[in-house]
Amino acid sequence: MKKVVYGLMINSGDADEMLWDHGIWETEEAANEYIENEMSTISGVWVGELKVNDAIPEVAEYDAEEMVECALCGIEYNPEDVNTHDYDEAVCINCEPGYKENMNIA
Repeated sequence: MKKVVYGLMINSGDADEMLWDHGIWETEEAANEYIENEMSTISGVWVGELKVNDAIPEVAEYDAEEMVECALCGIEYNPEDVNTHDYDEAVCINCEPGYKENMNIA
């Protein structure tokens, strides 16, 4: 489902560009009010319509049994964040650099 929001636009010479750092508004009136109140001394700025996709309604969730516990720090992580292939024990991405260093010293 597409949602319409409004942002501030300028022409940079080659194309119209949005001024992302000024934010977005749910109504065209609110964006125009911002231009009048905050940018009244700046010319060449107008309100443009933006169509964005709504967030996926189903939030990605991991079941407890899918989580993998790091053998070094004991914190449970998503399986993608734990290396279970290269070592004898599960090592998370945060502990891996130190674990590799200790393996090279031993």
